[in-house]
Amino acid sequence: MNDTYNSESYFQEALLAPTGFREYDARWVIEPTGENTPVGLNYVGVRTLGLHLGRFLNDQLDAGRRIVVGHDFRSYSENVKNALTVGLLQAGMDVVDIGLTTTPGAYHAQFTLDIPCVAMVTASHNENGWTGVKIGHRKASTFGPAEMRDFASYTLNGQAEGTNNSRAGSYTFNATARDNYIDSLVESWTERFRGLPRLKVAVETGNGTAGIFAPQILERLGFDIVSGNVEPDWTFPHFNPNPESVPFLRSVETLVSGGGADIGLCFDGDGDRLGVIDDQGNLVFADRVGLVIAKFLEEQKASFGPFVIDVKSTSLYESELNSEVVWAKTGHSYVKAKVAEVGAVAGFERSGHFFFSKPLGHGYDDACVAALTLLWVLCSAKATDQDWSLSHKLAALPKSFSSPNRQPYASDETKYIVVDKLAAYFEKRESLAGKRIANIRRINGIRIELEERSWLLIRASSNSPNLVIIAETFDHDGTMLKLIDAEVRTAVKETGVDIGRFDSLAEY
Repeated sequence: MNDTYNSESYFQEALLAPTGFREYDARWVIEPTGENTPVGLNYVGVRTLGLHLGRFLNDQLDAGRRIVVGHDFRSYSENVKNALTVGLLQAGMDVVDIGLTTTPGAYHAQFTLDIPCVAMVTASHNENGWTGVKIGHRKASTFGPAEMRDFASYTLNGQAEGTNNSRAGSYTFNATARDNYIDSLVESWTERFRGLPRLKVAVETGNGTAGIFAPQILERLGFDIVSGNVEPDWTFPHFNPNPESVPFLRSVETLVSGGGADIGLCFDGDGDRLGVIDDQGNLVFADRVGLVIAKFLEEQKASFGPFVIDVKSTSLYESELNSEVVWAKTGHSYVKAKVAEVGAVAGFERSGHFFFSKPLGHGYDDACVAALTLLWVLCSAKATDQDWSLSHKLAALPKSFSSPNRQPYASDETKYIVVDKLAAYFEKRESLAGKRIANIRRINGIRIELEERSWLLIRASSNSPNLVIIAETFDHDGTMLKLIDAEVRTAVKETGVDIGRFDSLAEY
């Protein structure tokens, strides 16, 4: 815990740890979590952040003075948003506060209110005690590494302090943004579902913010809902709402099998990521879900451009699609920017971010839009095909074995150094798990691709002090996953890198 926490200086001096400025958003611990991550932010620091954000948006990026702000469902999130707003007002910004919302709800407000900038207070799926801000200065675009780097330098150097405003800021509370977002999705999807059969859908939001939105949208579109923990509860009494968390996903498996649902959908803490359980109660990684959707869009001749995927995604995209496939770094800002850059019909990220361009979406990541798109795929198939279920569609794909998204601890100060050391170790190798190394991608950590499509990825998490280790193999029984796992552990030992324990595959 930081020495200034629970002290007089906590209310007088800005606590704003440099490590909170990450690759494409900002996240800090603002309340003790019991972990080995110290408190890195206080409310004086949040006000300082708001002041510098307002000046940076207007003076450095010429993005104007209008900004949408919102917050997720945590006990302290409104206080963080209010402190941020005070700083924005100090900077002369015209703030439109939409209150409690999901991150896609805030993005949607940018379009409906015609406001270029957004600051969404959320820690997404992080544990309680964490907070953060997702920032954008254009519609369907959030800060990438260049903007975050410049903003961090601008803020940490105190460049907005000691200067006078040329005008006062203004504050408006918009009480209709939430309903407008829900109504807009219902209206835009009603026609696509017209005449199609509906499904029985298990919905789990882990007591996070999406529980206020997703069930209502699906019910209004005629779906039969089997509800899990959809009532908001900021203590998260069951599990963190994270679509990559095994306990979260297992709960949806139980919900599907116990409720006789055709599919299970789970939403992360701020509603921009989707997890999926098929009709057999099996968890489906989001890259496979994206591939099923992409194949449907090709069949509908809706693919008027390439598909974008992140480096954590299955290698099947390149063999199963006729469209061009463009690789991107992992991270919602990276994939979102790449979708816009190459004019893609959609982008998919294995962590559960889905991006759909018009006419399905506005280009930003929205778990509700992703859920509706997947349901459209399945409902359309059910209308014409006996083998319409997600499990049938997945069974038609070449079989592979994927490891969970394992995230051993590595400090924010050392995690990129750790990845570079492990990358250097593997770059000297000609084979891995008995297979020839055919290609190495270094666009985000290191992705080692083997001669028969199997691969291993090691990268640094962009939003927490962790590594990310994932593998996929195409052997007959998944034995290669264990061989790759053993070689990763050997690499950690031989390079001497300092990382936390990560579960063996046998523990999943």
